[in-house]
Amino acid sequence: MLQRLYLLFTMLLCFITLDTVAQSAGDRPVYTSEWGHLYRAENNKRDLLGIFSTEAPIYVLDSNLTQYKVQVSNGDIGFIKKQPLQKAMSGKRSEGEPAQYFYRGSQGSQCPHFFVQVSELRVRKAPNVTSTAVRRAKLNELICVDYIPLYSDGWVYVGDHFHEKPEFIQAKFLGAELTYDNVLKNYLQVRGKDQKQEMVWAGRLREIAWTDDRKLKEALTFWKQSFENAGVKDPKIDIDFELLVAERFQSRPTFDAIMSQVEALRIHYDWKGTLLYDGKITDNQMKQLEMKRVEEIPNMPECGWEPKYYYQSPSSIVAFEENSKGKLVGSVYQTSFVEGVVLRIGQERVDGNYDEKEFVKKFGHLLTVTWIDTPHVYHIPNGDAGLFIITFENGKAVCYACMFYC
Repeated sequence: MLQRLYLLFTMLLCFITLDTVAQSAGDRPVYTSEWGHLYRAENNKRDLLGIFSTEAPIYVLDSNLTQYKVQVSNGDIGFIKKQPLQKAMSGKRSEGEPAQYFYRGSQGSQCPHFFVQVSELRVRKAPNVTSTAVRRAKLNELICVDYIPLYSDGWVYVGDHFHEKPEFIQAKFLGAELTYDNVLKNYLQVRGKDQKQEMVWAGRLREIAWTDDRKLKEALTFWKQSFENAGVKDPKIDIDFELLVAERFQSRPTFDAIMSQVEALRIHYDWKGTLLYDGKITDNQMKQLEMKRVEEIPNMPECGWEPKYYYQSPSSIVAFEENSKGKLVGSVYQTSFVEGVVLRIGQERVDGNYDEKEFVKKFGHLLTVTWIDTPHVYHIPNGDAGLFIITFENGKAVCYACMFYC
């Protein structure tokens, strides 16, 4: 009997501690078990500050008989109806959670989210427009949310979970997922009528088209026409070069045909006269090139391949792993196009003087590129699970790398 009373007392003590002990913003949060509203004032349900999702992280600052005083993820402080609080998230959604604020995808299994509605949205370190911009969010970027302010010009927290690298954007720039067709519709509605808005929507059309290159040439052509008609030149965008890339993408064959062509190119390396082929590079070749053997390379991918050791120079890394026959052989992981380093792609010799435009003309039908995120960084498929990656700067090749999918 005494043991039961002690257990009951311990449980009550834990509950009371969770109710009354305040948590600072430096502590780990607790999580709501239900969605609900954040109220500006104690016991006043008419003055809404915002709305929070199921399992929203909160910091409990105080409590009364019916409410917790809390701080939510964006820094707003207010009052919520008392409910069971959790020490961890389990991915659940409470009954009645409003999808217009906390859409979880067609299957209901994603984080509550919205999408960025504008191009190059400044993401700030603190929730005010004078704070430092830490990056720019791209158009249609998926943003997970746990709290939405219901007042004008409110901010949403979009950084890491424990606020070690805080990021904020204004809620008014979030909305439903955009498609090429609805952006095109908005562009055509203002085309020739409102020059400023026409250029805004032309920019969004260009950006969203780079995520699915089937309409890329059309979008880039509209962008060029709109900016030329306005007499405006954007120094950050070489639209004629982007149109060249789009033109070559239209000649892209099937994946199987691409793989056959890539295999026929016999991609390999010429380092100071020594020919190197991935999967056939030997220790003796590395020693002849005066490369240093090392056991570990910092920040190497943790999956996709399992090298046993590496050879390294100031400009290159070669990884050695076991082949299907149990023999240790090397493959080039990355290299800069310093003097004497050449990448052989068919009959082409790609070195530090190789022109980007020629590269696109020769191999554009084999390439993919995430232009808005990493322009001038081209991918050539390497089998079903890998990529050759070639980067250009100022129109010249600067480095090569490979990667394997996990």
